[in-house]
Amino acid sequence: MYFKSIVFVTLLFFTVVTGCRKAAEPVPPTPVPVDSSSYFQLSFTGMASGQAGLYAILSMTKENGDSVFTNRKVAVTADNQLYLSEKIQLQKGSYQLSKLLIVKSSDTAKYATPIKQSAKAALVNMSLPVKVNITAAGVQSASISVLPVVASESPSLFGYTATDFGFEPYFTVQAHVQMKVGAVVYDSLPGLLKVEAVHANGASWLREIELQQGITNVQIPQEYSNYTFSINKWNTAIQKQYSRAEMSNQMLITLAGNRSAKRLIEESVFIENSSATIAESRSEYFYNANSKLQSIRFYQRSLQVSGLPLTMVYHFHYSQPGAWDTMYRYHIRQQNTGYVEQQLTGYTAIERNGNLIRSMFNKSYDQHTSAAVSYSVANGINETVVDYLFSNNNSMQYRIKFKHGNKTEDRAQSSTGGGESGTYSYDAFVNPYHQLGYDDLYFTNASKNNVKSMVKGYAGSFPSAIPYRYEYVYDEDGYPKESYVSYKGYSSQQHLYRIKKVFLYQ
Repeated sequence: MYFKSIVFVTLLFFTVVTGCRKAAEPVPPTPVPVDSSSYFQLSFTGMASGQAGLYAILSMTKENGDSVFTNRKVAVTADNQLYLSEKIQLQKGSYQLSKLLIVKSSDTAKYATPIKQSAKAALVNMSLPVKVNITAAGVQSASISVLPVVASESPSLFGYTATDFGFEPYFTVQAHVQMKVGAVVYDSLPGLLKVEAVHANGASWLREIELQQGITNVQIPQEYSNYTFSINKWNTAIQKQYSRAEMSNQMLITLAGNRSAKRLIEESVFIENSSATIAESRSEYFYNANSKLQSIRFYQRSLQVSGLPLTMVYHFHYSQPGAWDTMYRYHIRQQNTGYVEQQLTGYTAIERNGNLIRSMFNKSYDQHTSAAVSYSVANGINETVVDYLFSNNNSMQYRIKFKHGNKTEDRAQSSTGGGESGTYSYDAFVNPYHQLGYDDLYFTNASKNNVKSMVKGYAGSFPSAIPYRYEYVYDEDGYPKESYVSYKGYSSQQHLYRIKKVFLYQ
């Protein structure tokens, strides 16, 4: 919303208070993390020290025998001479771990936990299957013994097959997931890839592999006839099939999907502090026949009127259907008597060249700001430079670096000597503000993903409060249902409050 722009300028040009407290005022407790998910993590005993590049292959069933996952491949890392598996998210319930192999990247077994009744079962304190009970949120840990695998020994001594142990030639493919949501491409996404290879004799080979952001190397056995790669990302099923003749070492496999964008229709904002959770504002979003943003109705807490009265209305004008060129702001004043006064308080005008903003002009009451925008690319990083001129004849230059569709660095310098800079990291989910197409004066909504962290520096002035933790609850379509941003005092470094937002989509 427009008030974000006001806050941005305030940080640059005005000295703000440091948030000092009275000595007797208690410090609000730091809120507990939002994530209420439960996870399962294994530690392994019986492995030689100093090993790297290892993975665990796990199979797990429910108590009734139904499969939860088969041959899930997860990374194994060393932590203080303890080997740990990557965490696996599980619902609360009772399970059985039915397979456990420690393999090299090529899927060839180096260690294994024997299965009950096998010849080697008596050599470990706990053979498979092992019961796993997930009873609470957080990480449920379990320790399990493994035995070294010797190539000359038969896998049947552990209760496994030669296919389980991976004693066969492999080659590597590079896999990544791409999803186009509306007009925005989300590339190299994480996700759970399922691979099935079928042999000419009918035998099958299965793996479930957590793809990381970027490109993930996936090991595939060579001597099979057909290969199927499938993934379900944001409620969209994607599948690719290849014959052996079509496969080659180091080939790139792109699993690409396409889905319509959801429309944000309402956003509710709450402030959580030590005493209460207070409803602060609500925004309603309306769209035209082209599914473009038409208007926003902004409701905000008031000392004069109870509840969240309508405070501002924003109307977007389109000369062409693709993107708006003028946004008009109306201030709404409501009295307890029911009288409503609507006043045009300003507007923002944007000049575009194709998809690029070239200039902007903003008027608010008797204040105005003009901005000229230029673009450049160097070493794969896009830089946007915005030169602002304000009503008081002060100026500011704002330099923004974008990578993979997100603002990763920025630096603002004013003619009065004030300034700030920042670096940012992001999640791999949909930023609903970016999907709105709501361009603003300070490129607030320019990143396609949601901020996960930021590091800021200030010169000339500094804020009273800064964000220090970002948390999200996502829906199955990759959009945040809720977001939480925790703030601390800039000087005290103590928690102050948390802002919660709740999003509704159509």
